[in-house]
Amino acid sequence: MRQILSLGFCLLFSCSILGQESVRVSTDRSKNLSEVFNGTIQSESPGGIVLKATDGKTTTFSPLDILMVQYKHESLARLDFQMVYDRQLQAQTATSAKDQADRLKQAEIAATKLLDEAGRPAIVRYARFKLAQIRSDMARAAGKDSEILSTWKQTALEVKGGWEELPALKALAEIQESQGSADVLATYETMSKLTGLPPVLAQRVGYLLAAQLLRKGKPADALARLKSLPSSPETTLMVACANLGPAGKGVADLRQAMANATDGHLIAIACNHLGETLLADKNSDDAFWEFVRVEAQFPGDPAELARALFQLGTLYDTVAKDPKRATECLERLKSREFSSSPFQKKALQLKAPAA
Repeated sequence: MRQILSLGFCLLFSCSILGQESVRVSTDRSKNLSEVFNGTIQSESPGGIVLKATDGKTTTFSPLDILMVQYKHESLARLDFQMVYDRQLQAQTATSAKDQADRLKQAEIAATKLLDEAGRPAIVRYARFKLAQIRSDMARAAGKDSEILSTWKQTALEVKGGWEELPALKALAEIQESQGSADVLATYETMSKLTGLPPVLAQRVGYLLAAQLLRKGKPADALARLKSLPSSPETTLMVACANLGPAGKGVADLRQAMANATDGHLIAIACNHLGETLLADKNSDDAFWEFVRVEAQFPGDPAELARALFQLGTLYDTVAKDPKRATECLERLKSREFSSSPFQKKALQLKAPAA
């Protein structure tokens, strides 16, 4: 009887969402948590997707948080969109190269079906974006990183005007950074000029651009950009990063700004920036603890974690006198978890500390 009731509930739920659209968004990337919202898509733009729920309430979802969209279409079912997402997720958690390759191929076939059947511009953009994600993972697994750059260059043009434009440009910038391309700053500039971004999102893009300028050794340019952003603890944090100098200049202000900020990704960026500045100042003992903080406190931020692990691959040996732990950091960097990081290639060139 309980099984019959359960089946009846599932059928009732399926009927209740039949004909609706949905958006799955990340709620906590560090824990791989997400949530699905059902309703009707009112509009989409580089600023995100506006979804109207059955109760009439509208919500705008950030393009950087969107994981899957299920559009209404006469010849495509919700399951067709779900299939792409599921196979991508299974590929990410695959335990063997063969299993990963199989799942990615299945995801590619499912996304190609969306593209072939779509017709609607919004679904065409979505299918092309998903294909770019999938084919990038396939190229990376095959050691063909050069193909990833051209994939995202083309995709960023193909999805212009949709919610996918910002994440496509971000993916392009990340692969440019990993390959040492001088075009990375120009891509972040393009991101900062997108129209229709909500103020909070535009501000976040400004922080990412400032971080890139700092890493290119252009603190004055970073400060100039940050002056145009609204005052907030995060703005103060990035300004403090830009004001760091030799002989401990600005370190106390940055530590205070870290204590007041709440954005984990920006705090991780600040920790790494402080650590690298302290290393350049030959203060490896204090630098070590900044990288340890990233490793311990921000394990769900792969880009900043990779940056910290690369430094810890040396500092655990020279500062903490723990060569085994240093080797573990370098070995972890060589794993599939960091296959898209520029620090994986650097780690491969380092000699493991002698135990």
